[in-house]
Amino acid sequence: MARFTKLASWLGLLVGSALLVLQFFITITARLQNGDTLLGALWFLLTFFTILTNAGVVLVYVFDKQHIIGWQWLRKASTRTMFAVAIFVVMAVYHFVLAPLWQPQGLFAVADIGLHYVTPIIYLTWWATYVRSEQTRFSHIPVMLLPPIVYLVWAMLRGLLIGKYPYPFLDLNAIGIFQTGVNVVALFAGLAALYAVFIAIEQRLPRRTR
Repeated sequence: MARFTKLASWLGLLVGSALLVLQFFITITARLQNGDTLLGALWFLLTFFTILTNAGVVLVYVFDKQHIIGWQWLRKASTRTMFAVAIFVVMAVYHFVLAPLWQPQGLFAVADIGLHYVTPIIYLTWWATYVRSEQTRFSHIPVMLLPPIVYLVWAMLRGLLIGKYPYPFLDLNAIGIFQTGVNVVALFAGLAALYAVFIAIEQRLPRRTR
């Protein structure tokens, strides 16, 4: 099991990093060709939950392998579980909500499928087989909700400034403030419920004995 977990972590690190580099290159190139600035293209890319979550997952792999002072948060069980839920949401929301809205081609399709299906499956496999020395508790849920709240503020701020939002269910211009508010409440309620489910699952997963 330990070898399988180690293999999954290296596979996730390499595949995740390669897909993020690919997505970065093709997106920035396309935005620049359409007249955007480099700063505008970066701002566009870094408001997508998929990109930030996959980047976070890669960092979890990295700091699980390296003990670096000041980055202990990325080594906590609650952080690993938070990203397990986040990457699961990336896959589920894309599959059921976003995938029918567009059909990417070429390298965009490779990056799209990779970041929405391949990296989530690898990370969830690693998370489920990881032998923990500590476990996440239900009392961690409020703190685990803070990063998604920060993301929401970041994404909505960009939308308010330039009038463009990363996802249709957050688009104030298209659906109005009331429906956006309803969607946000539903999303965070669902996120908290998923945290609870994943924590309950984690408490039944292998744990390292002292």
